[in-house]
Amino acid sequence: MDNHVSRRQLLQTAASLPALAPSAFADPERYRLGVMATVYSTIPFDDAMRRIRKAGYRYISIGRKHADDVVFATELTKPQRAQMLRRIRDHGLQPFLSLGGFAGDPHTEEGLKGYREQLDLCADYEIPIMVGAGPWYYTKFPNLPKREKDWVAEVNGFFAGLEKAVRHAESARVTIALKPHTGITARARDCLQVLKRLESPWLKIAYDAGNISYYEGVYPDPDLPDLAPQVKALCIKDHLGLRGDNNFPVPGQGNVDHELLFRTLFSAGFNGPMAIERVDGRDGGNNKVPPDVMDERLAAAHRYLAPLLDKVTGRI
Repeated sequence: MDNHVSRRQLLQTAASLPALAPSAFADPERYRLGVMATVYSTIPFDDAMRRIRKAGYRYISIGRKHADDVVFATELTKPQRAQMLRRIRDHGLQPFLSLGGFAGDPHTEEGLKGYREQLDLCADYEIPIMVGAGPWYYTKFPNLPKREKDWVAEVNGFFAGLEKAVRHAESARVTIALKPHTGITARARDCLQVLKRLESPWLKIAYDAGNISYYEGVYPDPDLPDLAPQVKALCIKDHLGLRGDNNFPVPGQGNVDHELLFRTLFSAGFNGPMAIERVDGRDGGNNKVPPDVMDERLAAAHRYLAPLLDKVTGRI
């Protein structure tokens, strides 16, 4: 069965949605494009922030550490958190996203405690969205899924814990956004089922077209127009090659059609944070890319993405 949909078909779907009007966005910036600061996890905090700002970005998805500098961690006291937030802002940057959902697993009591602590951490840093994912579907990716009865039990346990986490998210005023990562959030159609099973304004989706290309071999995702109104954040990565091929180039050099992606989301009213997650190509991880090379790749990503976003959101 052919899982691919033509670019023309999805552009036609996106074009059928209401046109963007100047008043369509509450945010006067029209879009917020940033970087996951973990791309510079091996270098000191201040150096990392300067490099991100120099590349043209004003927002970050915050990471736990930069070299020996603890930046975003539950063990930090409230005064320490406030001090770190000031340091980030002193560099002309604003944290707008966290991957804290990967630091806890609501399936277990201990994991749920960690999940709640990450939500509180986001609140203290004034971060409105915490990204996570559902259970991992594979015993060994890409060819060995979990046994069905074990998988069903794991999914049921996850939803039971997630419901408690969502209640805490409401009290913390932080939205949980699950991203495509195989399993229950593999593709847009699966994400829609998650949101039907657990309905809450504090549970949404952080879309990741690069993950869907890498894990599922699907691009573009035919059901994204249906999911788009529920997408509140975007993890930006490109992927080049077939399913499971570890190649994540600079955006614009892989399988992902970013113009189509942006048009589909913004036509549905999207105005959430967008954070570049990976530009390591075949290097095997952002932490294996020398900082000066990372500088060049992030600058190239900005040169590609910013004009495209300007075009899509009606600036030019």
